[in-house]
Amino acid sequence: MRDAPSVRAGEQPRLLWWKVVAIWALFLVLHFSYETFPNALFKIIGEDGETTFFHMKMLFFAYVFVTVVEFLVRRASLPSVQSFVFSRMLIAVIYPWLTITMWFAAEALGIHVPVIPWEIVYANVITVIGIYMAVRMEELFAETSFRSSLRLLIATTFAAAALSYVSFSLKVPMPFFTTPAGF
Repeated sequence: MRDAPSVRAGEQPRLLWWKVVAIWALFLVLHFSYETFPNALFKIIGEDGETTFFHMKMLFFAYVFVTVVEFLVRRASLPSVQSFVFSRMLIAVIYPWLTITMWFAAEALGIHVPVIPWEIVYANVITVIGIYMAVRMEELFAETSFRSSLRLLIATTFAAAALSYVSFSLKVPMPFFTTPAGF
C-alpha cells in the first residue's frame, strides 16, 4: 500500500504500519467484544467461542472495518477506486485462510504449543504476520485492473464469506466451528 496516489520510478512503496496495528488492535477488541457486551452485533462480528472459524471471522471483519475507514480518508487520492475496492475485497476473503494455515503449521509439525501463555504469544505472532501479509498484498494489487468477470467472482466470494460469517455465528453447522478441547 502506498501513502501517495502513485510511486515515482525507483521509489519503494512504504508499508502503512498504522494499518497493521489498527487491524490487530481491532481484532483483539473483537476477540473480547461478545464476552464483554453479549448482544447480537458482537455475536456476529466478535467471538462466541475459541474456534478457528470465529478467529477467521474476526480477521475478516477487522480488516474490512479498517479498510472502510481508510477508504473514507483516502478516497479522493486513490488512483482507482475500483482497484482499491476489489483488491481489498479479495484480500479480506483470502487472508484469514492464509493466517489460519500458518497457525496450524505448528500442529502439523507435531509441535504442541501449551495453552497459556505460549499459545497466546504464538497466536498473536501469527495473527500479526497474517495482517502484515494482507497489507503487503495490497501493494501487489494496488494498480491491478480486474476484468469484469473477475470483479463478479470477487464480489460473489466476498458476499459468500460475509454471509457465512454472519450466518454461522448464529447457527454453528459442523465440527470446523467447534471449540477445541481445553478452552
